[in-house]
Amino acid sequence: MTATAAILAIDAGQSSIRARLLRGEIVEGRWDFPPILTDRPLLPQLVDVVLALVPERPTGPVRVAAALSGLTPADADPEAVLRACQDRGVTAVYLTHDSISGYLGCLGDRLGSALAAGTGVVTLATGESSFARVDGWGNIMGDAGSGYWIGRTGLDAAMRAHDGRGEPTKILGLIQQDFPDVESAYIEIQSNPERIALVASYARQIIDLSDHDLVSRRIVEQAIDELTLSITASLARVGWLPGSSPDISWVGKILSNPRMEDRLRDTLRQAWPNANLVAPRGGPLDGVAQIPALRPGHPLHPQIHVSTVASLHGMSLPG
Repeated sequence: MTATAAILAIDAGQSSIRARLLRGEIVEGRWDFPPILTDRPLLPQLVDVVLALVPERPTGPVRVAAALSGLTPADADPEAVLRACQDRGVTAVYLTHDSISGYLGCLGDRLGSALAAGTGVVTLATGESSFARVDGWGNIMGDAGSGYWIGRTGLDAAMRAHDGRGEPTKILGLIQQDFPDVESAYIEIQSNPERIALVASYARQIIDLSDHDLVSRRIVEQAIDELTLSITASLARVGWLPGSSPDISWVGKILSNPRMEDRLRDTLRQAWPNANLVAPRGGPLDGVAQIPALRPGHPLHPQIHVSTVASLHGMSLPG
């Protein structure tokens, strides 16, 4: 009797890489790794994670499903990952952008818009036959309203206050706790290999300050406006009209804070009064685990890149 293939689900984000091994509904292991570095080749980092988790002597077949921040179609080469790992019993590799797993974690196969907001942010919407991705363009060109964006905007406001170019803000005190010589903070941050995660780590504290610090409140309000704009743009691009009733959901660390979530809910109710604002079915890692089973007719299915041992060796796949 053929052993049931386990699924190694990997969510590779800019704050951390999380992995889960599932056999059916049973979780056999959970792991955390340092974040994926998007300024370096992504797939070798993924291979290192897989090889660290799959034993050298395979106990059974494993299918790897991975969602990576910063993955582009040109870099999406599941065959290269499979060739590097097939000696460990890996029989299939499914690769996609983390916007896909964020969507599936929120809405499953339902249609609407899903926002994944953590260190970065990306919004994905589906219509009857199409999908649209909004933002997720990284910390240099986008990620508006994300944890990094809030942290970066807050650091800028703090240094403006220090220079006398801006209003006083308690964010400056946050920086001084970590960098007593605040004028050297930019050197230490820029030289930190995990500087993106470091900058984003200030977001939670800035959100907490928003109740009693005017500058922080404005940053949070602007972040919410950016996230609402992304959701609205994504739905419009796939044909939803303002009076229609799409499902809308969101997931991510910064939106687990009621100060953010409640404001986002209020702005969405104004922009989309008939929308169904639904709780996420699960998190991004739950979405990764759904990737191998996504039905072929779903608008997101073409965004999943697949390689199997059968295809490597030119064998026909079962229908």
